[in-house]
Amino acid sequence: MAVESSPAKEKRPRPRSPDVQALLDRLLGPVPKLPRPQALGADVRATVALWTAAILLVLLIFRAGLPTPGHLYSGWESVNPDGLAANLYWAGWGYLLYFVVPLAIVLFVFRESPARYGLRFYFTRRTALLYAGLILMMLPLLLWASSRDDFQRTYPFVKDFGDAWVAPLLIWEVVRATRFIALEFFFRGYLLFSLEEKLGYGAIAASTLPYGLIHFAKPFPEAMGAIFAGAILGLLALRTRTIIGGAIIHGTIAVSMDLLALWRTGFF
Repeated sequence: MAVESSPAKEKRPRPRSPDVQALLDRLLGPVPKLPRPQALGADVRATVALWTAAILLVLLIFRAGLPTPGHLYSGWESVNPDGLAANLYWAGWGYLLYFVVPLAIVLFVFRESPARYGLRFYFTRRTALLYAGLILMMLPLLLWASSRDDFQRTYPFVKDFGDAWVAPLLIWEVVRATRFIALEFFFRGYLLFSLEEKLGYGAIAASTLPYGLIHFAKPFPEAMGAIFAGAILGLLALRTRTIIGGAIIHGTIAVSMDLLALWRTGFF
């Protein structure tokens, strides 16, 4: 997606400590330049983002009062809740409310390029190595987590792939991984960058708060880890001005957790 040029330079928050700033510069390189938002002021943009985020999250958690496919269409009442179709229904709500609606707000209310909200590809050798390092660091934790009963009760989301399981498993893991593009766009794109001009680096905490709360039904270690993950991914998004690295990390970890859980339960 093209980014419109602008002579104005966007003012971005800087950590107060010169040592912290120097460390971030060494790790991640310079902050890419993007145009300042023009259509709405910081107060209005932050207000719109916070109110719409609250509404969208409630709609998502309750699936707008249509929690199962059968609630949406009576002919789908027999859909297996542990099967692929029911979980595709769940994923579809995520695509809609994490991505489609916020993207529409950026385009038609904020009247800005989605690239300014992290929907852009930006990789350097430094950031690619950092993303790879973070994934490698998580693998031993995932191996440990997959041995716990609470994780095995939660994962994988699809517990019944049927007899011909190869194609359903591939479809599900692709859907599961790409859904994290939508999730990252919501929390580390739309919400984070809408609040950045008003809150500076405090926008990371503001966007991590609801992100942590959506993990209320997950195992306790994962819910606590979500706070730290939100902080790290938020910082990476602000510094690189893209959500794509976070989506790759998040999607890789989620698919790995699914596959490890299947392995632990003797599926493979």
